[in-house]
Amino acid sequence: MKKLLVFIFMIALLPMTGNSAELTSEKQLVGEWNFNVPSAPYGYEKGTLTIAEKEKKLTGEVKFADGYKIQLKDVSFADGVFKCGLYVDYEYVNLKAKIQDQKMTGTVTSSEGSMELSATRVKAKE
Repeated sequence: MKKLLVFIFMIALLPMTGNSAELTSEKQLVGEWNFNVPSAPYGYEKGTLTIAEKEKKLTGEVKFADGYKIQLKDVSFADGVFKCGLYVDYEYVNLKAKIQDQKMTGTVTSSEGSMELSATRVKAKE
């Protein structure tokens, strides 16, 4: 009888954990990230990546160190993997990164090849 009650309790909690995992994953991404792409051309190697959720859809922008801003396209986040694209000097560039804790690691792919990307979450001011 005791095993049956534990089993029923576990089944009852299962839907709640599924919803919280989905919410947590998007919350993992939304916010401001300082990024670094060491092998990118000068002026594009550092900046801030800002991700937001508007009308239940992910959006964002990249702001380079000199203040130049570019809107992100096709922003998605599933299974801990962040994907998006952006036009840099009339060329479409793909970004794909994994999120773990407060860090993002991945690649930026352009016609010049793939470059490593790393980013850390900017702590919110309280």
